[in-house]
Amino acid sequence: MKKSILIASFFIGTFAFAQTAEQRAEIQKSIDKNELTRLEQKFQLDYEFQQQKISSYLSANPNAKKTFVKDGNVFMLHHIDAEGNPIYINTKDANQVSNAKINALYGGGSVNVNITGTNMVAGVWDGGQINANHELLAGNVTMQPSQTVNSAGGNNHMQAVSGIMVGKIITTSTNPNAATARGLAPNATARNYDWDNDLTEMASFAGSGFLISNHSYGYSNTTTNNIWNYGAYDETSKDWDALLKTTPLYLPFVAGGNEQQTTGNASATGFDNMTGSSASKNVMTVGAINADNSMSDYSNWGPTDDGRVKPDIVTLGTSINVPLYTGNNTYTGVDINSSGTSYAAPAAAAAGLLLQQYYFSLFNKYMTAASLKALMLHTADDAGNAGPDAKFGWGILNVENAAKTIKQMQTGGSAKLVEFTTNPTNNSSAEVSTSGTAGGISAKASICWTDDEGTEQTATNGINNTTSRLVYNFDILFRQQGTPFIDRRTFAPLSVTSPNNVATVSSTWFVNNVDNYRQANITTSNLGNNLIVYVRKNTTSPAAVKPFSVLLTGLNITNATLAVNENVINSATVFYNKVDGQIKMISNNTKDGFGAYKIYDMSGKILKAGTERGNTISFQNDNNGVYILIYQNNNKEETFKFRK
Repeated sequence: MKKSILIASFFIGTFAFAQTAEQRAEIQKSIDKNELTRLEQKFQLDYEFQQQKISSYLSANPNAKKTFVKDGNVFMLHHIDAEGNPIYINTKDANQVSNAKINALYGGGSVNVNITGTNMVAGVWDGGQINANHELLAGNVTMQPSQTVNSAGGNNHMQAVSGIMVGKIITTSTNPNAATARGLAPNATARNYDWDNDLTEMASFAGSGFLISNHSYGYSNTTTNNIWNYGAYDETSKDWDALLKTTPLYLPFVAGGNEQQTTGNASATGFDNMTGSSASKNVMTVGAINADNSMSDYSNWGPTDDGRVKPDIVTLGTSINVPLYTGNNTYTGVDINSSGTSYAAPAAAAAGLLLQQYYFSLFNKYMTAASLKALMLHTADDAGNAGPDAKFGWGILNVENAAKTIKQMQTGGSAKLVEFTTNPTNNSSAEVSTSGTAGGISAKASICWTDDEGTEQTATNGINNTTSRLVYNFDILFRQQGTPFIDRRTFAPLSVTSPNNVATVSSTWFVNNVDNYRQANITTSNLGNNLIVYVRKNTTSPAAVKPFSVLLTGLNITNATLAVNENVINSATVFYNKVDGQIKMISNNTKDGFGAYKIYDMSGKILKAGTERGNTISFQNDNNGVYILIYQNNNKEETFKFRK
């Protein structure tokens, strides 16, 4: 079944676009080193404090164990919560199969490139240790020397996860199962860590300029968890977001868990099962599906208590052939017991690694974590309920769609990614925009940002507290010239009390105040009309600038104005199109027009003046720079500043 996501053969080339020391140094420039150092010290102190609490708990409860194996999964006592309860984490084995179309990036694939992970490095945190001599992983994995090996029962799990991510292509082996056990990024390497002190080590890993890590473990979600913990944004969720806020290019992939039918939150019937790191805002939480793209009978469902979409995405999870720890050419074969969100998460993480490599090969820089997340969710195949839902998230991972979208960005096709480093004023009405010419097809826009850590949920907040954990709050909207004036919005948040309901599309700003990824859609755009995506920043957001990413598809980007500050004049919008040299006004009010106008340069010199009763002013100038248009609209003087 592994062959359903990997082609039978492809060429191992020297097509290397990846993380050299210089490129990692460039990534490090985006990191607040002082804040990262503070977080590393905090995480280390938290870890040492928890080890003391765990030691005291085990002394007081002699029948309790720090680590044990149950049903093939390794359990470890992770921390003692504020109420004195033991919180265990465990590996997430259960089953994997679907088509992520990742072969599109390999030699001979539909994107016509050869992206296999050359020189790319992934982090893998998991239980146990790695057998680096296994034929599938030899030379591709390194157990970090500072790590203490815990229970041997975790070894198969780390071996499997690593094999899915960076397992090599084996063409000669005495074991026939080797042929279908190759990794999704076979030329990448992995740095393997024990899971005991993950946050401290992740801070160091991200601080070194690395981009992707995998975490196929999480809270055990048994009756040892308090009921309020399910779906909650707790201390663990908050700490992960605090780290990722500081490292804006680093994206961890987290297994959503396998307790759909065995959860300690049984009354929720499979929903409301996201806990700890899987409930963080800034990670990519991954669920698992079956070979026919149906939902598995084990993958955990969301949403979070405040209604955020979780899991974010789903992919292969059932019956995966993976390497075993014992022996150097041993494999599970395609077996129902070799399954779980543990196996879906590394597949998605490897895909993220390859998409970063491909993006760098075209643009000589890496995407921010927010951009990568937006790309993967934007291009996923919708499944389950229309739009986002609590089972499939934003849909099934489709690497071919994602890679073709990147290619369209480079060729001037129907896709554009804009990483904004300026913000509209946080007054819920000021706007920035990105625009293009409608291609007569469906159009889609995504917005994503790496949010600051939110307010921690505790037992005192009760069960299923719906208070939003969002700090920054941006929203996105399509507008299209013509009749009717099309305005299609993002999806409203999910509800933990009615989790199986279809997510409705709202017609007003800021109905969704919980998700830091949102999507707007127009089913059919009017060919040739101007199509603009607007972004606003809610009054509740901090005034400080928060970078955010906007991804557009379905536009004729060849005629696009790619990053223009807009003035909203009553019902009118003004923008400058750099391609045809036209200042344009879009409005559904036939009375709107420029009237008498003057165009100035920044020295105050008048470059053009006249009267325009229509909605277009031609401005051709050989000199690039910032210009100011002052005009009369409905007897009011308006000012529009633009850059050529």
